[in-house]
Amino acid sequence: MADWISIILLIICGVAFIIIELIFVPGFTVLGILGLVALVGGVSMSFTSFGRETGYWILAGALIFSVMAVVYSLRAGTWQRFALKSSIDSKVNEHEKSDLRVGMKGKSISDLRPMGTAEFLDKLYEVQTNGNYLEAGNMLEIAILADNKIIVKSI
Repeated sequence: MADWISIILLIICGVAFIIIELIFVPGFTVLGILGLVALVGGVSMSFTSFGRETGYWILAGALIFSVMAVVYSLRAGTWQRFALKSSIDSKVNEHEKSDLRVGMKGKSISDLRPMGTAEFLDKLYEVQTNGNYLEAGNMLEIAILADNKIIVKSI
């Protein structure tokens, strides 16, 4: 009975490794080789332990199981539960030139270490310092506006 369990486990592990190789790991790597060795090992153990007729039945079953498992795993809907379904709705600072100007004064809402949130003209913006740590509540001045970045300094 232990022979049946080891044969079935080898075949199942072999197919699982091959599917992991096909889906997650690009190229031909160790997992694919391990899967192939486990699959061939399970089938060859069935030939040596139970004879030719049983070995051929195990071989046919392993081939059918392998094809069914690969086809099922490659279907479009199978891997949807692993896909990211949420979207990121945050945006880069899209300030217009007329909204913010160098020298404008505002207040830090969160700690700036060195990035955080600040309020200018009753709107919240993501800002950064020149590497300094500033606590929340500090008064700020816009030092540089460039490349969708707002660089501030404490006043």
